[in-house]
Amino acid sequence: MELNETPASGPVKWGTISVRNREDRRWRPLDLVLVLLLTVISALLSFHDLGNRSAPQTFWMPGKAGDNFTVDFGQARQVDRVNLYEGPGATGDTIIEWSKDGQTWETYLEVEHKTNRVFTWKLDEKSVEARYMRFTTVRTGYRLYEAAFFTKDVQVPIPVDDIRLGDNNASTSEGSGNEVFDEQEYAPYRPDYRNSMYFDEIYHGRTAYEFVELIEPYENTHPPLGKVLLAIGVKMFDMTPYGWRFMAAVFGTLMVPVFYAAAKGMFARTRYAFLATALLVLEGFHLVHSRMANVDIIGVTFTIIMFYAMYRYGETMWRNGGFRRGLGYLALSGFFFGAASAVKWNYMYGGAGLAILFFVALMRRWREGRLAGDRKTAKRLILTFMASVILFVAVPVAVYTVSYVPYLKATKADDSYKDLWQYQKNMYHYHKGVKEAHPYASKWYTWPLMIRPVWYYGGKDLHKGDAQSIAAIGNPIIWWGGLAALLASWLLGARRRDRIVFTLGVAYLSFYVPWMVAPRSITFLYHYFPMVPLLILSIVWMLRWFEECSYYGRRITYTFMIVVAGVFVWFYPLYTGMTISRQWMDLAMKWLPSWGF
Repeated sequence: MELNETPASGPVKWGTISVRNREDRRWRPLDLVLVLLLTVISALLSFHDLGNRSAPQTFWMPGKAGDNFTVDFGQARQVDRVNLYEGPGATGDTIIEWSKDGQTWETYLEVEHKTNRVFTWKLDEKSVEARYMRFTTVRTGYRLYEAAFFTKDVQVPIPVDDIRLGDNNASTSEGSGNEVFDEQEYAPYRPDYRNSMYFDEIYHGRTAYEFVELIEPYENTHPPLGKVLLAIGVKMFDMTPYGWRFMAAVFGTLMVPVFYAAAKGMFARTRYAFLATALLVLEGFHLVHSRMANVDIIGVTFTIIMFYAMYRYGETMWRNGGFRRGLGYLALSGFFFGAASAVKWNYMYGGAGLAILFFVALMRRWREGRLAGDRKTAKRLILTFMASVILFVAVPVAVYTVSYVPYLKATKADDSYKDLWQYQKNMYHYHKGVKEAHPYASKWYTWPLMIRPVWYYGGKDLHKGDAQSIAAIGNPIIWWGGLAALLASWLLGARRRDRIVFTLGVAYLSFYVPWMVAPRSITFLYHYFPMVPLLILSIVWMLRWFEECSYYGRRITYTFMIVVAGVFVWFYPLYTGMTISRQWMDLAMKWLPSWGF
């Protein structure tokens, strides 16, 4: 038979597959138990301490300069810090003044509202004894959701006795000072990732909220599908940290059974499907991106499906109903290619790999048909070409286009689908023009060795000697071992014309090579994310090779898995934002001098 799989036992016979082993691709009760176990573990890791389920929802949006209100504590209070929570807009200026008697005023804080602080608690410290605090708009363009004043080391806000609105407040204002102090129970003494956005959440999570509320979207540098899916969590749990991260955690969890299905289909063994998926669960990059409002976890899930479907198409012979089944795999691949492209353009790079695998599969089917004397081969080739135009051009374009429906509904401009091409030109010129230096940017040739992880979040206002960080860093054993496994599998697999290795190699290069010539000059390690599942499958391929070729093969597998699990636990605080000692962070977590967090 043609399917290139490994027999369940005994020596390797490359290029063939037994009837028994073909049935091993089917799921059995053990598969369901294992995938359920791994999915539950992944869900617990992703959803645990994901973020607060409550946050301020009402706001004040002043209509003109001079709009003001005064907060009265009822008596003089010791004020040591103020926390401000801003929303979309986040441009403009406010001056906060303090007074003991309501007559003499002094400046407490001048606030410049910025887009990089949306849905983020901004902490400022200054100690005064005051009864009154007056907020005055200097320049409009912001939404202030909540403000809270604190006395040092007192975890609850100073209670507000009364709020007096200014006489000159504009009728065009939305809300008032009452909305700025109506949800004090949600104001934290110390801002951190549990109550605030961090890194690109200020773009992706914010846009999801803007889609829900039909607010002019701020971020338009990526296609909208990822943000559309993040918006589901916002609808379910309001605009809270848990809400804007919910769908990322869902997709991080869903990636587990998807990946198990792909590994099971490729290796036709429950053992190797379990090993591959366990490695995914123990992979730090997967966990970090399952716990923040980003679209990469969504796009990578789609890329796994699109390449696995194409792999199955290549393994499906046309006789005995296989032709129709193969078209189903092509349809699945084409749909998720369109979905991945509608999340981020860099996932579109995988389309070149899909095309290579597609044409190689067609050559194989043509050769089989010719050797078997099948007269229907030419007709099937023509039908396949016709279907591919629909499934890999029309369907992806349709998915991509439909993803813009929420964007068009939210924009205030008189835009329609006729402007879709202009949106794409704008995106291209934006990414081509990104040249601003970033301390955690990295070049494509540094990614496989994980030279410069991206520091997503660093905790502030910590006790002396403490540290709190979240970094886009993978499990070093998987990344470095995966690179070695990938290269070794290419060497070994090429000799045997192994189709798993060929598929993984084509997929890897199709995602990676375009970055070598991409016009964007500022790039980051997270652009390597689509290659991580391919590294894991390469590791499993090599573990299988060791088990089949060496008496100590299984010992190698067990040792490798134990080391991976140990390193995952070692870096767990850095994946999840746990507070640890600064000394431990510096000594134990920074394995390379270029790792900064």
